[in-house]
Amino acid sequence: MLRALMFRRGIGQVTGLAALAYLLALLAIAGCAIVAPPTPTPTPEPPPLPLSATASILDDNALIARIEGALDKPGSVYVEYWAEGAPRLRSRVERSDGESYTVYAVRLRAETAYSYQVFGAGSDGAAAGPTSAFTTGPLPDVLAAAKFDVLTGAPTHDITFLEFRQLGYMGLAAFDARGQVVWHYQARDEEQPYVMARRPNGNILFIAGYKGGTTAKAIVEIDPLGAEQARLVDECSPFGPIHHELEALDDGRVMYLSRQVSRPGFGDPPQPQEGDTIGIWDPSTGENRIVWSIFDFISPAERTAPDSNRTLPGNPLWGGCDRDRSVQDWSHADSLDVGPDGEVLVSLRNLDQVILLEPDLGAIRWRLGGPGGQFAFPEPSDRFYHAHDASLVGNGNVLLFDNGNHRPGNEGGEYSRALELELNMDAMTASNVWEYRLEPDMFAVCCSSATRLDNGNTLVMFGSNFAPECCRPFFIIEVDPLGEAVWAVEHTSPNKPNQYRVYPADSIMGERLVVSN
Repeated sequence: MLRALMFRRGIGQVTGLAALAYLLALLAIAGCAIVAPPTPTPTPEPPPLPLSATASILDDNALIARIEGALDKPGSVYVEYWAEGAPRLRSRVERSDGESYTVYAVRLRAETAYSYQVFGAGSDGAAAGPTSAFTTGPLPDVLAAAKFDVLTGAPTHDITFLEFRQLGYMGLAAFDARGQVVWHYQARDEEQPYVMARRPNGNILFIAGYKGGTTAKAIVEIDPLGAEQARLVDECSPFGPIHHELEALDDGRVMYLSRQVSRPGFGDPPQPQEGDTIGIWDPSTGENRIVWSIFDFISPAERTAPDSNRTLPGNPLWGGCDRDRSVQDWSHADSLDVGPDGEVLVSLRNLDQVILLEPDLGAIRWRLGGPGGQFAFPEPSDRFYHAHDASLVGNGNVLLFDNGNHRPGNEGGEYSRALELELNMDAMTASNVWEYRLEPDMFAVCCSSATRLDNGNTLVMFGSNFAPECCRPFFIIEVDPLGEAVWAVEHTSPNKPNQYRVYPADSIMGERLVVSN
């Protein structure tokens, strides 16, 4: 019967997995019992035994220790390290194909004596190796003078990254839950890291800003040790059009904001207009191209005053490769966010507007706020002004930092807040469903961020403060859905003009806390 069925169905024309599936079906029809072969039990892999260990502090970063030594055979290794008053940490596991190993200890505090122990890692456990010690060095002077004073509570994420730009130190830094600086990267050649993003492997992407940060020399990728991995040199560097935002895409490419100048422009007589574009760079191939331009979708006739009319000098814009002082800063995007289905949310600061682009970037799905906005605000005080850091959160809501520049007096005047808006697509209305304001109010005229965490909390940062006294405080606050602060930090640094964003993270280089039994 089986042979006849095979003949009639032409099994000889079916190959590979399709043939196997067909045979199994025929055997079931014939009433044959199919017994799957037993799954072989993997042979346990005994861990290598670490035989020696020495530690050295990196020459250009006193908060990273390189631990090296010998093994009795190739295999995997990790290190645990601890200090008085600091948590015990475990490095990520490193694989060695030879009989030597190198592991890095990160998330260290400055000028602190650490003990450590090396372990071989295998599928059937760990092999304890030698113990020793090292002492970290000092922070750069500017970072040493900075303070991250924890006012209350503890954060959801152990690490907070930030760009750190002020005279004497241009770079990146990270601090822990207790306000201790535990990582830093000082940029070179007058580069001013303006925004950053992280890849799953811990590598950091940043815009290498120049002369204030809002014009660019390049997009740079570094690993957590500070070694450069890739670089896209900007058009007409150092005053290039790349600005304000980049996103690490799931396929390894990088999406970023850029700019172009439209001539003859707008007005009577016409003045050239600076408008925003989106580019995508592939570090693996070097391919880079502009994939979207605001001029294809929105007219410069839709604008605000005075901000859309601002020009060089003295304003954070590009002006074209020739730095033309007649170019007007029409739209001034300051953030983009890639949504779960590939849609792209762009915040246009000078238009008081947020727009959502279709995943193929071929159309604008909707425009929220500002001139040409499609949503009504039943409650006028729900409007936002000069927003930063807009993102899509649950149920299609929009979260942003509402800086509040030029907010009318009948809507509350100039103050800043984190704001979540619910969009009713049937009625085309926008309503405030959550906000966070400081008490008393602070007006952050620029910068600032609001990040929704997976547990529903929001990390809010008020990034500009023009109080007349020294060491203007910037506030970094994790807020729960009820508006209560669960963690609050007051950050001060002498002569620091502003703080653009902060970025929550669980680790610097795959290290993790060791939980004691």
